[in-house]
Amino acid sequence: MTQRKYAARSSWKRIVKRHYRERYLETTSFTGYVTRLDLIEVTHPLLVRYSEQEIEIVGDGYSWLQQFPAGQKHVVTTMFNAHGQVIQSYIDICLRHGRDTTGIFWDDLFLDLALLPSGECLILDADELETARETGLVNQDQYAAAWMEVEMLQHQIRTKELLFQPLALARVHHDLLNEA
Repeated sequence: MTQRKYAARSSWKRIVKRHYRERYLETTSFTGYVTRLDLIEVTHPLLVRYSEQEIEIVGDGYSWLQQFPAGQKHVVTTMFNAHGQVIQSYIDICLRHGRDTTGIFWDDLFLDLALLPSGECLILDADELETARETGLVNQDQYAAAWMEVEMLQHQIRTKELLFQPLALARVHHDLLNEA
């Protein structure tokens, strides 16, 4: 049983005031849901540490764009600071994503990629995936599929294959949902 997560992050107590919107797109360059969560006011910032650097990914005025490309086993979250600059892109590897009565979801397979503005691409939470396999939260096929997805994404990012469409379209989708 994978862990189900929702785009609206309704249960996230850190967010005092928010604005959430979503849209289904069918274009030549992207098909799937896109969501935008504006973190108008938060109780306190959230910082993450990647080896030598610390990045603030949540703060007043920040926004998170999520792209759910149809038929893919990943979700891309691009985080923007209060000045509209990209802080990082975070790719959740998932079993599936879609919409249910609660909203847009993804069934998380624990393994993630973080893409930093420096161009560095980090594999994250391999230990969580390993633990999930050992405890039966994911089976061997799901475990292998998660690693295959990461390898495919790393190749696309490294070779700039189609400029990895979700990243190339992050600003466009962010601005599109600004109008919604």
